[in-house]
Amino acid sequence: MVRRELHLVFVLLLIAILLVIFTPFFRPALDQEGASNFVLDDLKSKYPGADIEVMSVTEQLNDHGERYFELKTKVTKYPDRPCPERFHVFYNYPEQNFVPQPKEIITMNCKICTEGICTIAFKEEAIIASHTFPGTGQISSFIESHPEASPSVAENAESWNVIWHDETGGYEIEIHRNGTILHINSLN
Repeated sequence: MVRRELHLVFVLLLIAILLVIFTPFFRPALDQEGASNFVLDDLKSKYPGADIEVMSVTEQLNDHGERYFELKTKVTKYPDRPCPERFHVFYNYPEQNFVPQPKEIITMNCKICTEGICTIAFKEEAIIASHTFPGTGQISSFIESHPEASPSVAENAESWNVIWHDETGGYEIEIHRNGTILHINSLN
């Protein structure tokens, strides 16, 4: 009976040693492209139909001297609608701990610049500002009466140009990065 138990312990010990030896061969490829592809696939499955982008990839070393990548991603839900929702999701690849960083919310509930100082840093903020800031009532009315209207956004050095259009016409609005409405032109 003891001999059978010793044989079983020996087999289990041999399996454990083989697992330790061969585990590095089964690790995923550790390069920036592999990390980006893994993260993009994960985000596409979690947020179908969203506009997704890897914004940055930074190589790091953990406490054991092993390489990993920190990735910052952008997810925009409803990118062609009046109230896009943008947030940033952070990844460590391969995973370094079991507590992921919380999402960084950029736009939600169609509100921006609610805490005093305003900086329009992202196109989603420009879209929201184009029809919610003071002086943009005609654009808001146009969007309400033309639900198929969609925005086009262009970034300039100090401002954003947002064009709301459909087959009947639309509006072009220029917004300074500080939130000031510079001008509004009718495209009718």
